[in-house]
Parts: sequence; structure tokens; C-alpha cells
Amino acid sequence: MDLRDERTLVDVLPRWTVSGISLAVIALGAAGLIAFGGGQASAGISVSCGDTITSDTTLDTDLVDCPNNGVVIGADDITLDLAGHTIDGDGTEAAGCDPETEPCDVGVANDGHDGVIVRDGSVREFGVGVLVGGARKNRVVKISSTGHIFFGVVVGGSSRSVIRRSSLSRNIAPEGDGIGVFDSDRIRIVRNKIRRNPGPGIHLFDSNKNLVKRNAFSRNGPAISMEQASRNVVRRNRVTQGAGIIVAPGNRNVIARNRVSRALDSISVDKGQGNRLVGNVVGRAREVGIRLGFPGFGGANNVLRGNLVKGSGTDGFQVSTKDKGSLLKRNVARHNGDDGFDVESDSARLTRNHAVRNGGLGIEAAAGVGDGGGNKAHGNGGPVQCTNIACT
Repeated sequence: MDLRDERTLVDVLPRWTVSGISLAVIALGAAGLIAFGGGQASAGISVSCGDTITSDTTLDTDLVDCPNNGVVIGADDITLDLAGHTIDGDGTEAAGCDPETEPCDVGVANDGHDGVIVRDGSVREFGVGVLVGGARKNRVVKISSTGHIFFGVVVGGSSRSVIRRSSLSRNIAPEGDGIGVFDSDRIRIVRNKIRRNPGPGIHLFDSNKNLVKRNAFSRNGPAISMEQASRNVVRRNRVTQGAGIIVAPGNRNVIARNRVSRALDSISVDKGQGNRLVGNVVGRAREVGIRLGFPGFGGANNVLRGNLVKGSGTDGFQVSTKDKGSLLKRNVARHNGDDGFDVESDSARLTRNHAVRNGGLGIEAAAGVGDGGGNKAHGNGGPVQCTNIACT
């Protein structure tokens, strides 16, 4: 599930705690009670590592080898414009900083300030690149955040914020994620490049009603991980290699019109109810193309409609015995290594699906599977085209 251990989370995210597998943001301190290191800075004044800014600020030079924080946000409704410059850490966790009372080793740290914009530059080699905690209406735009120990960007206990046209890539093994969104809602993650992170490209945890749209993922593990995350929309993203899109658990999410190629288990709802997977195209998955349920886990009343899976290493579509009452309608499985559809759940319903030239059966359905009619299978490698369901 890519959950972090307690020591790591407490060290990096001072007001966040772990309880079992539950991550929550607890109350932020009252504004002004935390004394951040460094002096004050504003537009037209040079900024040094650790400075707090309280007005619109444009960097006039790089900040290099910051031993702790880069820049700390100290007021609402301000813009930090990096103007193409870099905020650079020293690549090691900060010494002598108490994460229980202040942000530690963060490139741009915003603890509780609304309406802040961070834009146009690079942040690298901190624990966390950009932190938005307990804030509304923040914008992270055209930021390259790379080489961090834990996260390129973290959004926690926040709402109605945007991460757009940024690069969140090449964070450090074994922990590094591109973006972490925790206990947050209505976050828009749009048109970013998220590549080569050993952890998830985007990790949504205990976060609802967020939009992940038109991002490019490559070689992350996985591209998107949704845990205890519901009513999110994942739409029109491109995923290549690494692992794909995983829901475990989550309810009523929409995963639509994504293109996933050469990924491991490309789209998987391991546990959750009422999720809708619509119009996705999966090509050359290393194992299963689209999967509902996982050994020992399952969901209910999920819908797979209008998806195309081609060239998977094993099954095109797979529904485990633990998944209950799900509907597969108008999906196409083509040229997969084993079955086009392997449906082990006897409560699933299949309607107007098409399986062609798969290595095993076209549709291998358990006894009792609901037959909605109109299913087709031909040119598949098994001795029969379908089992326990009518195919033409």
C-alpha cells in the first residue's frame, strides 16, 4: 500500500500522525505562534535560506545548499515567484530542527496560509519540496520539484488548491513520492509530468472529491495510489511503465479515458464500492489489464464500461471471487496472453462484451454469472470460446 512508517511521517510532517493505517491532520497551531528561522523578506530584497516572506516576493538568485528550510510562507494572499531560479537543499535531513513545533527540511513551507501562489522555478534535494498544510486556495504552478527524500509536493488538511504544469520527478528511493495528498479535498492536479518516483506518482490518502487530469506518468510505482479515498475523478491521464492506477480501498471514484501502457496490473480496484471505470485504454500490461478485487480483498457494485484492454501478459479483465455485484458492459479484450475476461465472481453481470484472439478463453465465467446478453467471442485459443455464459 506504500504507507510510510511512523518515524518517517512524524519527522517530515510534524502535525500529522499515524494510527494503524489511518493518517490524519490534527489541529494546526494558531497563526503566529510558531517562530520560523531566518529574517523577513519581500519583493526587491534578497532572500536567504530559511527566510520567512510576508509579501509578494521574486527571487533574484538561487538559494544553494540550504541546511534546513528554503523559504517559509508567513502571510495569506502572497506570491513567491522563483523567476526561473532554484531553491536547493543539502540532500540530508535537517539537524537541530524540532518537527513537532516547526516545518523541517522543506523547500517552500506553507503552514496555514490561504491564497498563496508558488511558481516558475525549481526546488530540489529537501525532505519535502513544497508543503501546503491546513490552507485553502493555494496554487503550485510550473515548479520542478525533484531529488527529495520523501515528497515532491505535499498537500495536507487543505482544500480548493491547484498543482498545475509542474514536474514532480526523480525523488529518492525508497520513500520518494511525486505528490502526497492527505486529508484534503477539492485539490486539482492538472497537466503535470510525474516520472521515475519509487513511491506513488500521486498518493491520495483519506482525501475526497479531488481531480487528477491530463497528467503524464512514467515509471512510478504506482502512478496513482488511492487509499481511503472516495469520489475522486481520474481522467485523461497517460501512464507508461512502472505500475498503474490502484484503488485500495475507495468508493465512488471515476477512472475515465486514461491511457495506460506497459504497466504492471494497469488499473486495479482492489477494494471499494461503486467505482466506475469508463473508456480507458490499456495496452501491453505486464500482467492483468484491468482487475476488480485481489486475493483476500474485494469490493461491490463497481462498473466497467467501454474499456479496451489489448496485449496484456495474462488476462485482459479479471474479477475476483471477493468482488460482488459488479457490471462489465461493452468492454473489449483483444490479443491478451490468457483469457479475455476471467470472471470468478458468481454475482458479476456481463453485457455486450467482446473478446477476440486471446490466448485462453474469450470469457471464462464462473457458474451463476449474470448473462446480460450480447457477449461475443471469436478466435480465442481455448477449446471453447466462453464458459457459463452465452457468446456469439
